Amino acid sequence: MKEYQFQATIEADDHRLVQIIDAKGGSAGFIEKDVLRKCEEKHTYSFTSKEGSKVIVGLKQRKFRDLNIANYIIAAGETAMFLKEKAGKNLLRFRVKGHIGERHMYIKEDEEGDMDVFIDRRKAAVITEYSPEKVTIKMDDEIEEDSVIFAVIILMFFMFKLYKRESWHIEELLS
Repeated sequence: MKEYQFQATIEADDHRLVQIIDAKGGSAGFIEKDVLRKCEEKHTYSFTSKEGSKVIVGLKQRKFRDLNIANYIIAAGETAMFLKEKAGKNLLRFRVKGHIGERHMYIKEDEEGDMDVFIDRRKAAVITEYSPEKVTIKMDDEIEEDSVIFAVIILMFFMFKLYKRESWHIEELLS
């Protein structure tokens, strides 16, 4: 498995970026805020690989009837794809599924609080947050850094963090 880490940096033009650093210390690409039609502006991010390919993932704007089920829109070039929380199962832990191209993706929170990613029913990645400054990604060697799957795995971590924040507030209300 390949290993990556997030590293927050501030560029000279004061544009905030999150670098994805590979095991050798090189950049695999960067994450930044972005905009995507029909998505919440506050929760839309893009990953640009070092080769220049860009993928955007956004939390679809929610209506009152679907407040408890999040939908995610993925834009890669001219292609749009969708991931959706699993109704009922998302109440206790993060659970998202959908298709990225021809591949089935399933993302879930494990017992330790890590984010596990399964591609075609095979574990493909694990993202562990040791602290806000240290997030480690262990990813299957077959996943290329400039692929849509690579970008979606990394960007969905931000949606996972959003879910954790929202579920914490709900737990506090119920306590």
